[in-house]
Amino acid sequence: MSKPVGIATCIAATLATACLASACSSESAGTGGPSMPASRSSLQIVTVAGGPLEAVAGDALRLKVVLVAADDSVGDLPAGSQVTWTSPAAAVTALPPNSDAPSPMPAPGEQPIVASIPNPSRPDQGSDLATVLFVLDPGTVQNAAFQVSATVSGSSIPGDASASINIAPTPAGDWTRGATLYGATGANCAMCHGATGHGSPVNLDGTYSVGGVAYSFPAPGINAEPGNAASDPAWNAALFAVASRADVDNGGIGLRLPMPDWLDRPGPGGQPLTTQDFADIYAFLKTQTH
Repeated sequence: MSKPVGIATCIAATLATACLASACSSESAGTGGPSMPASRSSLQIVTVAGGPLEAVAGDALRLKVVLVAADDSVGDLPAGSQVTWTSPAAAVTALPPNSDAPSPMPAPGEQPIVASIPNPSRPDQGSDLATVLFVLDPGTVQNAAFQVSATVSGSSIPGDASASINIAPTPAGDWTRGATLYGATGANCAMCHGATGHGSPVNLDGTYSVGGVAYSFPAPGINAEPGNAASDPAWNAALFAVASRADVDNGGIGLRLPMPDWLDRPGPGGQPLTTQDFADIYAFLKTQTH
């Protein structure tokens, strides 16, 4: 997806608290709009992309605080503003590849699970993951929501803002659309994982062909053959979307290069894959058994 503007934040979260802030626990004013006098404006939490405050399991959330005037016009925070974010998000630091440590992934429950997932084994992602909250599971309660709040200081408009983000289950996948997205005219997952998601072939010398390059490890099988992701009840479409964007598996283990960084990587049409796209690809993979 396109790099976000108007936000420079990182997430330092515990199982009880997550703080989204810049490297100095602050969010500098963006350049996307005018600032407004404090007497005429209030603070509001919005999505960086400008969409509604709602998500489905598998989504990647980027948020920011803006000023809203009496006439409902929106502006950026003044220069020097510091934003401290709090939420009940989990902090999941991805494990190194081939790790046998216990999974850091939270267990599903009644409430939605939202987490930051820094991935030290993938420095190619840079600061991308530091600005994102991933929706791992929608929970089982009806009308589920995730609460997030922020405190603004260091400027002429100190104050607090809070928001409720509605969380819904991952949308149903369309396997026929997923077949196109999986193939060469789509995201081309087939280049590494094979036409049916069987995994990369082994060469005579014991190496594996991944995207036409020899590696000492394979691109794993991700279809519905026994032992592969689409047949494993511990996987689902939401975790498939999160894994593709955060480069972790469902156990929190980092995925090695050349697995692409699908968080910001353009897909067909030049835009990043959506959670619906990943659900469609996953639905296709569940139809493939060889």
